[in-house]
Amino acid sequence: MRTALLRGVALGVLLLLLAGGFRLLRSLAFFEVRRLELVGGRYLTPASVALAIGVPSRASIFDDLAPLEKKARAIPGVLTVRISRRIPGTIRVTLQEAEPVALAERSGRLVLLDGSGQVLPFNPTKPAADLPLADVDPAVTGVLALVREADPALFSRVERATRVHQDVALDVAAGRILFRAGVSSAEVRDLSAVADHLARGGRSWRELDARFASRVVVRGAGA
Repeated sequence: MRTALLRGVALGVLLLLLAGGFRLLRSLAFFEVRRLELVGGRYLTPASVALAIGVPSRASIFDDLAPLEKKARAIPGVLTVRISRRIPGTIRVTLQEAEPVALAERSGRLVLLDGSGQVLPFNPTKPAADLPLADVDPAVTGVLALVREADPALFSRVERATRVHQDVALDVAAGRILFRAGVSSAEVRDLSAVADHLARGGRSWRELDARFASRVVVRGAGA
């Protein structure tokens, strides 16, 4: 019965639209926005998105959605967004959020950083368990983002990431890893192969230096 009713409503709406009845539809209380549905949000909540885009009181789902999309795109941490209608009274917000790569300390509290070094307005308690601490520096977070993509296992072992002059240092339990700020995915995988080779041989190390083209320098006891 409910499905048949909604189909009937949808057909009626279509007929009104074909007859140029947008103004009439917007005036009907039946189509007032009563619900915001969020799709793709891991860190943002429907309430926070609704507050940010500010759906006007007594707004209709047939009102122009472009101003709402513009406001949604301005939410920090939102990469892409699309807003659509669902009859009779739902606005659906489909978005893609920036992925946090690190935690940082700012003004006495922990915040989340994305790969460009921007502070994300997300609750840091959700993804914090597996994220390293890092400097608020786009070079540092950029390296972290690349390491996570190239070698998730290595990324999961990083405890802290810092800027060292023009380079980036990643601290793991075994020691310190040095990368150039512009390191490539292939260079990350080469370093991981060296670290795995040392581990299989039971050899410890203090520092793995991958700042040089086509080679990894191993320093420390047992190397």
